[in-house]
Amino acid sequence: MTPTTPATAKGEATRAFLLKTAARVFAERGYTGTGLSDLIVASGLTKGAFYFHFSSKSALALAVLRDQQERWLHEVSERVLAAGGALEQFRALPPAMLDLLATEPGAWSINRLTREMAADPATADAVVKPMAEWVEFVADIVRRAQADGDFRPGPDPHAVAVVLVAAFDGLKTLTDVLNPGSEASGLFTRRAGVLLDLAQHGLLPPADS
Repeated sequence: MTPTTPATAKGEATRAFLLKTAARVFAERGYTGTGLSDLIVASGLTKGAFYFHFSSKSALALAVLRDQQERWLHEVSERVLAAGGALEQFRALPPAMLDLLATEPGAWSINRLTREMAADPATADAVVKPMAEWVEFVADIVRRAQADGDFRPGPDPHAVAVVLVAAFDGLKTLTDVLNPGSEASGLFTRRAGVLLDLAQHGLLPPADS
């Protein structure tokens, strides 16, 4: 940064850098497996400079969670909602999410952070809202597809969304466990396609209806 750069701009740049760095570290080690010292070392900042922006690991983790969730909702929703009707939007969900994971691996920190911080009474309440917003985004697509007659009216949209979000997250976690290494990304993409097919077959109305 040059001396003429306004302090506020420099501060925002540093904060953005810390969020991106922490997202990567949390994605690799998880919340409980990451110490505050790990985050400071990864940032390359002095303790004083680090503490100026974030006073604790939980404060940084919550900021990462909010930042990443906003990215997911903004980037995925922008692409998905431009796909056409609700059915087309439903089909566009997995590719949009997979592309985001491919271009920004730190985005997966949402899954681990949410799960681990939800188990901590000190941070549990703060992680509910972002996840609830994501579930409601998916539920709204299912609800509109039902209203359009493209999906069966029976299944509860919110319940469907909870199952789908949980299945997608769980599939990523299980693939990383069963197939660690370079093959994981391709296998996860193909398995996500299977998940979408199963979901569609379960939601589409009978062919003779």
